[in-house]
Amino acid sequence: MNNINISEIFSQDAQQLLTSREKAVKIHGSNIRASGNEIEIEVRNYFKRMLPQKYYVTQGHLIDINANTSSQLDIIISDNSNLPSLLKTKDGTEYVPIDSVYIIGEIKSSYYHSHHYIEKFSDVIENIRTSLYHEEVENTLYDGLRDDSDLHDLLFVGKNKILNRIFSFMLFIDRGDFDCDKVSEYFKSRDNKYLPNVVVILNQGVILYTYLDEDKMLYHKYPEDNIENYEWGFTPLVGLEGATLEGNHLSFLYHLIIDHLSKSNLEPPQIGKYLSKMLVGRKSLFKKF
Repeated sequence: MNNINISEIFSQDAQQLLTSREKAVKIHGSNIRASGNEIEIEVRNYFKRMLPQKYYVTQGHLIDINANTSSQLDIIISDNSNLPSLLKTKDGTEYVPIDSVYIIGEIKSSYYHSHHYIEKFSDVIENIRTSLYHEEVENTLYDGLRDDSDLHDLLFVGKNKILNRIFSFMLFIDRGDFDCDKVSEYFKSRDNKYLPNVVVILNQGVILYTYLDEDKMLYHKYPEDNIENYEWGFTPLVGLEGATLEGNHLSFLYHLIIDHLSKSNLEPPQIGKYLSKMLVGRKSLFKKF
């Protein structure tokens, strides 16, 4: 019987992303945007290959029932079984109903402190949370059976406190000039609900919301819960002997995404609400047959 070396597979996939970045930099030189576009495509294609067909991977904007839209997002993972996308323009940009969205992400070829990538993505998250309508659906069985527990939740057996949360991540392929000390103050000063759930620097480490004691390090996926004794921190994930740092970080991001998807549950978006401003008739214009 042959055993599959999972660590080696993730290491190879991570190396492919690093190689694609190096190739893009050689081709596009100082054109950071063009180089970044190629890396975004590589990462989206990776998750299209890795995720089950019930999930839809694209790029574009979120849109709510009031036709409010978000800024451009490098990656959006939505529910492919109902309404994964509302509109698609000729250049491939999509407008995805926010009620269909599981995950959003920002993908960068390299980290440059002067570009304030994390700060800018944090502003995007704040805009989505404050300007787009997205009613959170509570898991009525999260703390056990209660008087108002929903039968739907009982059948789903979801483990997330909020069933339709939008998980956010940032992925930097190369460390660039990343300095943990330079970003720590920003994470301490920003409201947790406007920060990405995780930041992965593929060839250096990850920024996590964690709890540390003498024996263990625990990670919580949803920093907006503001759990007592949890705080932001940075660490490389060394892993087992023979595994690469890049492979460990890619597999960790994949694990977080799969875990969030498996514990979330989205109701089908009501298409009529998204099109309501177009579907308006006037009595004065109606003609009887």
